[in-house]
Amino acid sequence: MQMRFSFLSALLFSTFVSAQTDVVTNRYNQFSHGANLHESELSPVNVNPRTFGKLYSYYVDGAVYAQPLYVDHTLFVATMNDKIYAFDATKPGPPKWLRDLTNERAGFTPVPVSDITNSNDLNIVGNVGIEGTPVIDVASRAMYLVARAKENGNYFQRLYKLDLLTGNDLATPAIITAHVLGSAKDSRNGFVDFDPKAGNQRAALALVNGNVVIAWASHEDIRPYHGWIMAYDAEKLRQVDALCITPDMADGGIWQSGRGPAIDGAGALYFEVGNGGWDGKRNFGNSVIKVRLDGGHLAVESFYTPYDYQQQNETDADLGSSGPLLIPSTGVLVCGNKRGALFLLQASSLGGMTVSDQGVQQSVELKSGRVLAGPSYWDGSMGPALFIWNEAGVIEMLRFTDKLLNPVVAVRGKVVSHGSPGGALTVSSAGAKAGTGIVWATVGKNKSADHGNALEYYAHLMPKRWRNCGIAKRMPNAIVWGPW
Repeated sequence: MQMRFSFLSALLFSTFVSAQTDVVTNRYNQFSHGANLHESELSPVNVNPRTFGKLYSYYVDGAVYAQPLYVDHTLFVATMNDKIYAFDATKPGPPKWLRDLTNERAGFTPVPVSDITNSNDLNIVGNVGIEGTPVIDVASRAMYLVARAKENGNYFQRLYKLDLLTGNDLATPAIITAHVLGSAKDSRNGFVDFDPKAGNQRAALALVNGNVVIAWASHEDIRPYHGWIMAYDAEKLRQVDALCITPDMADGGIWQSGRGPAIDGAGALYFEVGNGGWDGKRNFGNSVIKVRLDGGHLAVESFYTPYDYQQQNETDADLGSSGPLLIPSTGVLVCGNKRGALFLLQASSLGGMTVSDQGVQQSVELKSGRVLAGPSYWDGSMGPALFIWNEAGVIEMLRFTDKLLNPVVAVRGKVVSHGSPGGALTVSSAGAKAGTGIVWATVGKNKSADHGNALEYYAHLMPKRWRNCGIAKRMPNAIVWGPW
């Protein structure tokens, strides 16, 4: 499958490139805000049908599920065919380097998704290679990623550490394995093993205190499976610890629609777990969990589990469909679920499980389909706000004040999503400067991406006064939302 990766920019491109900030992790930062606050060139002044549009495209060899990353004018794109491209983002043309992690002549290929699901027409079409977004450590000029391969009939997952300048290995790739005590039905001799064929590495990777943290779910809920979190030493790729989410029960996947964990200033990681058994001791299916890596040991420090988690499991209305977002200086964790609700938790203590869900600080029903791609956050000229575009709705903006969301939508767009995953949003601005904020989105063009889909680009401009917002005419690859 050949794909085209499009580059959108202002026409004054040389100035634009010199102003760019590095994008080294999913959703821009450890809090998962999805906001670039250092944009000095793009604004509602030049993002318009006359001066903004597609300049050129790059060809890559397969589907791109991982978020592209960017460092020093170089664009890094990983594909599901286990290839990584490094493009010179200042011009069109061939890649600066290309790393192929397979060797077809030797029998090493990406994993055909039909090997796992017996279908090639679900939410993955073709191969399963590099799916989770890599993470970059600029100081060591290294990119970390997980690649999956089928090697002469056997299945492997490996953690790689690649040189940003050449794509060569900076450490010996680690074959990913895990073996923990457990009494689940698929355990053997009192242990649960990580399954490299069934384990779906969808969530973005993260760097925490010198460790690479990786999470897994399943493909299409095919059992048996378990959710996993693993930590590897970032220097040598030595496994530090592995945590099975349901060692004595079933399921418990962490996929988060591709988002990574939110990470607080102390290095604690927050994940949403979909489906699975729960006992609040060793098993944390269908929960939000706070995980800490302390003394080389991964442990669940705090959790939130809805009181009706069993019913949610039975109706596939569970948590885990999106990833958490931390709002700075508030201790508030924003999560989402398949019922289309955003709910707020206190990050210091997630609340456990109570009969009346007292652990939830606030819940806001959006009534626009599942929360999948999830929210972005911007503390702009009009104050803190969340932007979200659910799978069956339109883009919406909700104000955030006094550690709560105003449930009354402040601004609502008009373009309706055609289905999963809705709009994947990011914000660019010159800090909180009025008139500089833009919400960017990719959204399904004509159907749900649960069965493969092309994407279309949108740009939503945030003017000085929100009340002047409106939908303007379509331009190539974009719709502009702003004052006209």
